[in-house]
Amino acid sequence: MMLTSTTITDTITGQSILALGVEGGDTAHLYFTAMSWLSNSRHLIVHTDMDRETWKGDIVRFDMETGDVQVLEEGQIWGSGVVSPDDIIYLLKGNELYAIDAWSGERHTICKLEEHCTFFGPLSITNDGKVLGVYWKEALLQSEDAESQEAVWVIGTVNVSSGEVCEAARPQFAEPYPIANHAMINPVDPNQVFFSHEGATEQIPDRLWVVDTRTGEMSNLFSQKKEESGRPIEYVGHEIWALDGSGLYFVKYPHSPDKPTGVYFVDRRGERHEFINGDYRYWHVGISPDGRYAVADTQEPGISKIVLINTATKQSELLCELPCRGMHPGHPHPSFSPDSRKVTFTFSDEHDVLHVGIIDISDRL
Repeated sequence: MMLTSTTITDTITGQSILALGVEGGDTAHLYFTAMSWLSNSRHLIVHTDMDRETWKGDIVRFDMETGDVQVLEEGQIWGSGVVSPDDIIYLLKGNELYAIDAWSGERHTICKLEEHCTFFGPLSITNDGKVLGVYWKEALLQSEDAESQEAVWVIGTVNVSSGEVCEAARPQFAEPYPIANHAMINPVDPNQVFFSHEGATEQIPDRLWVVDTRTGEMSNLFSQKKEESGRPIEYVGHEIWALDGSGLYFVKYPHSPDKPTGVYFVDRRGERHEFINGDYRYWHVGISPDGRYAVADTQEPGISKIVLINTATKQSELLCELPCRGMHPGHPHPSFSPDSRKVTFTFSDEHDVLHVGIIDISDRL
């Protein structure tokens, strides 16, 4: 496996992009709500040489200055990991949550759920690196018939030092959309965890939720507008916490009947929401650690635009426009380095092979 870097120039904007990839295999960074960089903003953790069918590949540490590559884990499925502020990579495998030291490669188990439980990614972590936000599916056997099972979705946290698992909520959303997922712990408050009511975007009237881990009290953060019939007319999703824990950025999708659509912010108590920018047909949104910029992608036939948004002025700037595979793990999922100076995303080349793109935005800061 030979992960290499090349510099390309975007044909639309002239922006210089550093592209990481391997010949004939897919490369992607971590999910946009999870940090992909080590704390020095020099070393990047990517998933590479992935099999297109299984999403299994190698997790490697790439040195932006020297090009050095260190394999940390092999045969891991994309989509579960998060890099902690102290350079520990947390990963999931079935009912196990484990950690890999990004420098030594040392691996150890943090906790294991009971065998009838399965962790799902992505993971999230507090700014002090002490508590993870997690969620899992618990299969409850109803009879001796193995096919007769009820799945319960559970939102919780894990203390990384003790391995203690805290069950915060069992939302038990009604069929046909019972899934509660995308658990994300508030970066500064381990007692608040966000989670999503997952399902058909056009049918979910209450996507954004938080739970207080001390009391189990759940609340819907963003009251989506509805028609008299009860049908939602605001389609929302792809949420991410501001790093100061003040609230969540999310996207109101462009096909929503209610306007305006685009990037929004809602405070952590659901008392105030704000429209940020709707210049493009946004899909995912990431936020810089310093809070000064958001970065969003678009979903368009065969391509995706990567757009930088100044959160103070609410002005946007097109960074690049590149081919996009419209399915995981090929979504762009733009995100930032810890120093807020680099934008990271996944894109396809002319042969539909996935690469990680990196754009330096230091000149905007």
